[in-house]
Amino acid sequence: MDLYQQIFFTTLAIAFGLLHFVLFLYNRRLKSNLYFALFAFLYACNMFFDFQTTLAASEQNHLFFLRIHRAVMPYSPIFVLLFIYSLFESRIPKQFWLISLGLIVTGILAVFEPIKNFTYVQIFFIAVLIEAARVMITRIRSKKEGAWIIAVGVVLLFIFSLYDMLLDFGLIEAIMDIHNGYPFGFVGLILSMSVYLARDFAKTTEQMLAKDHQARELELKRRMLEMEDARKSKELEEARKLQLSMLPKPVNEVKGLDICFNMKPATEVGGDYYDYHISKDGTLTLAIGDATGHGMKAGIMVSIIKSLFITLAAQTDILTFFEKGSQTIKRMELGNLYMAIMIVRIKDGKLIGSSAGMPPFYIYRAATKSVEDFVVKGMPLGAFDSFSYKIIETELASGDTVLLMTDGLPELFNDKNEILDYSRIREAFKEVAEKSPNQIVQHLLLIGDIWRNGRKQNDDITLVVLKTKQS
Repeated sequence: MDLYQQIFFTTLAIAFGLLHFVLFLYNRRLKSNLYFALFAFLYACNMFFDFQTTLAASEQNHLFFLRIHRAVMPYSPIFVLLFIYSLFESRIPKQFWLISLGLIVTGILAVFEPIKNFTYVQIFFIAVLIEAARVMITRIRSKKEGAWIIAVGVVLLFIFSLYDMLLDFGLIEAIMDIHNGYPFGFVGLILSMSVYLARDFAKTTEQMLAKDHQARELELKRRMLEMEDARKSKELEEARKLQLSMLPKPVNEVKGLDICFNMKPATEVGGDYYDYHISKDGTLTLAIGDATGHGMKAGIMVSIIKSLFITLAAQTDILTFFEKGSQTIKRMELGNLYMAIMIVRIKDGKLIGSSAGMPPFYIYRAATKSVEDFVVKGMPLGAFDSFSYKIIETELASGDTVLLMTDGLPELFNDKNEILDYSRIREAFKEVAEKSPNQIVQHLLLIGDIWRNGRKQNDDITLVVLKTKQS
């Protein structure tokens, strides 16, 4: 009978130990499988040598196997506690180390005196059961999911271990000739642990599958977003090309003038605008504008102004153009879309112009080597049906240089959230005003890039520089 029990319980423990060791190798983050496997292997050794003591043919062999049993016995309870802590505790408590030390020391003593010193080992067995019960009761009260499953196994082990202790102290007689009760308690514990781990493993696998499914969905969404971004980028690039195609070609020759235009959008589709028209009598009409905001909406406003400029600029005076342009935009009901614009006309050294919400323009006087500011206040087109705009007039002498610009450059922010400001642009313009228009534009753009210091450009930048040729 004892031989069959030895084979059954030992084989069962080894089988469960191998199963959970393989599960640990599959997912090494779950230390509970490792602790359970080590517990099962040690318990198999414990039961094998315990049964072997009763099967020994001589006293000498009986004592030999009993000593080995005492040497192995203390370690399986240690891994039971580690297993329970790995499931229900965030860290190993201090009492574990005291219990483990007690088990190891009393186990060593029991090797030398297997009968006399075994009582000390049993004291720490009781401490293991009390500690396991404490953890189980705490987790059941806190409604820890699945804690009751382990608790059932601990209770069964406690009952059968108590049965063994009572037999050892001679307080009861063997029931049904069962002299080793703890293996049956072990079966209850090992089954409850396996049920819990199988349940936990299934939940973990389910969560991993759910995460994998979620990852695939996120990857699909990412690819769809990339495709959508690519589509939008293509549309924006096409819109940018269309907008750039609406800008006039560089002026090769205007009698008595050198001119340079430059636009640096903040986004693919900008809200700045420049244009010019040369009449048959040689009159140069220049326009520079800035739609509210930037992007596609601002691009739409630029397209509207381009159409109005082509249609009206050469046929009307500046104030009439502003009036008709403002009324047209107003009737289109574009919401908060407006157009700030400045138009100047130059003929025979005379400049006349007006502004609808644009920054001042500067004229460098070659004779005095000074810069004059021209501020013309007015509301952007589309803000009112009718507004009283003002006209300014001035003469341009030989070598004079004119700078027209949108607010993108003077209102440029740097990495310290400081604004470049009009005064700095004015001084920079004065320093290089005697150079060619292209050199002046490049110098001003370089100042803007240095000022930004890596910060993203916050608005479109447009510059128009014209210089009267030296007589």
